[in-house]
Amino acid sequence: PIDQLYIFEGFSQSEVAYFLLMTQMQTKKKWEIVIREGDPSNGCAYYVSSGHVKITKGENEIAVLGPGAFFGEIALITDERRTATVEAIDDVELQVFLKEDFFILLKRSEHSKDLKETIMKRIQENVKH
Repeated sequence: PIDQLYIFEGFSQSEVAYFLLMTQMQTKKKWEIVIREGDPSNGCAYYVSSGHVKITKGENEIAVLGPGAFFGEIALITDERRTATVEAIDDVELQVFLKEDFFILLKRSEHSKDLKETIMKRIQENVKH
């Protein structure tokens, strides 16, 4: 379930529930690009609610992700350019996490400084795989 994502470890259930209320739903049609490799960050991460997306780096297909998958999370912490292209391979419904809302969640936590460093490490580890 979405509230069990690794980025939420260390937050209370009520903090996570509040954050999830701030998220937005977005739909993408088949073959529509969600994010493009090299583009500036838009400060959004995405959770796949339904449908499937394909992740490519250059000409290489890295993965196909379906419901329950999470991508783009580097954008929640940094302003780095997008490291891959994500394209809908069928109609997709995405829950969009905004960087500003994520920082509010971090600030609400009593361990925000430690948590930010821990989350950054987790994101970097998850993105490497």
